[in-house]
Amino acid sequence: MPMKLTLESIEDLINTIIGEDVIPLIKILYNKDNISEFKLAEMLNVTVNQIRNMLYRLYEQNLVVYMRKKDKKKGWYIYYWSLNQKGIGNSILKTKLKQLDDFKIRIAREQDSQFFVCPNACMRFPIETAMEYEFRCQECGSLMKELDNKKTIENIKNMITTLENEIVILRTIPVKVKKERVPKEKTKKVVKKIVKEKVIKEKKVAKEKKAPKEKPKTVTKKVTKKVSKVKKKKI
Repeated sequence: MPMKLTLESIEDLINTIIGEDVIPLIKILYNKDNISEFKLAEMLNVTVNQIRNMLYRLYEQNLVVYMRKKDKKKGWYIYYWSLNQKGIGNSILKTKLKQLDDFKIRIAREQDSQFFVCPNACMRFPIETAMEYEFRCQECGSLMKELDNKKTIENIKNMITTLENEIVILRTIPVKVKKERVPKEKTKKVVKKIVKEKVIKEKKVAKEKKAPKEKPKTVTKKVTKKVSKVKKKKI
């Protein structure tokens, strides 16, 4: 059975690439599919234009999908929205791969460099920069001291391990892919067209079966000539 991505992981992604203001909308779409933009606006107590702005921002990142239905009374189309779990899964994976690369670059820098820090935690410099400032903090003027960054390196290693495990899971989760629905009016038109073509074909076949077969004119002329010759001989 397809697994859903956790709400927490989706919220983290949205907060990073879209913005915190969209989180309430995500919470609604996470629990229910195919909600109209008018219903979403009502549920969040905002205007339809505000909802559309949020949805379009999500749609540009392939994080939501929509289907549309024609309102028979009013004659216009209404759009119904759902989360695109496949698109979200791909975006989360892409984001975490980027974070993993960043942490690997950072741990290499931490392991290869020597750092100095202000005792008041104002600044931290690599040794080259600290030497330029004569090991003085540029904020408070205190003498900087060498930093033991073993804990920092250990924390980064743990983050790398966590990210690698999350990436493995994301690559193996079979996310649910929504099938695009064909509007009813379009389906009806297609069915009518197929039925019409079938009826025309059946009538044509039936007509061909009923129609008498015409004898070739050349054969008819030869038979007429023979009959005339026979009559003349008898006379």
